[in-house]
Amino acid sequence: MGATTIVRLVGWCFLVIGLVFAVAGAGLFYYDNQFAARALRSEGVVSDLVRKRDETGYTAIVRFTDAQGQQQEMADRMTSSPPRFSRGDKVDILYDPQSPSSALIDDVQGRYFLPGMFGGLGIIFTILGGAMVLVLFFRKRRNAWLLRFGQPVEADFLHVFRDEKLNVNGANPFRVVAQGADPTNGRIRRYESGPIWVDPTDQLQGRKLRVLVDPKKPEHHMIDLTDVVSDPA
Repeated sequence: MGATTIVRLVGWCFLVIGLVFAVAGAGLFYYDNQFAARALRSEGVVSDLVRKRDETGYTAIVRFTDAQGQQQEMADRMTSSPPRFSRGDKVDILYDPQSPSSALIDDVQGRYFLPGMFGGLGIIFTILGGAMVLVLFFRKRRNAWLLRFGQPVEADFLHVFRDEKLNVNGANPFRVVAQGADPTNGRIRRYESGPIWVDPTDQLQGRKLRVLVDPKKPEHHMIDLTDVVSDPA
């Protein structure tokens, strides 16, 4: 599997995960607003702080009295360390009049932490995934244009280096470096390939490479490696 395919798959995964998180965040926000619109208010008291075996944070247990005068108990949706409340703290409660045990603490963290977390992660993953997909889309379109209209330049192979700035699943790809004339002024310039996942040094030693260059923007170019790798970027 070539570098472009791997990056494209990662980009689409990030994009899908981001959209799922964003939809989840929007859904939680909508649900909380709908819940708040029909809920009744009460004042509760933090009666206990509990920590489950598989968690490092504390969850506040709150007792409150509903409109019928019945004592109710609810657990905060948030777990934190250190705990965000102390025993005896008074907190505002929103509860469902049809099911008083269905309640939440009426503060910014209690109401908006989960929607904000999912929404924020959704935005981050969507931006990252979308950027990766768009970059590959425009690169593919540019390379297709270069294959049709690019000016061919004969370049000397110089070396291959590992691109440590690009990391995909913990691995760094290689890039081929060649040297040839700049079609705009005839001066010698450096050409660099897209990322590839094999080191073609042995196949390229002493060879001339075909570089397709945009004559108006020589920085837009591609080294033709189709006979060396199956998925040149």
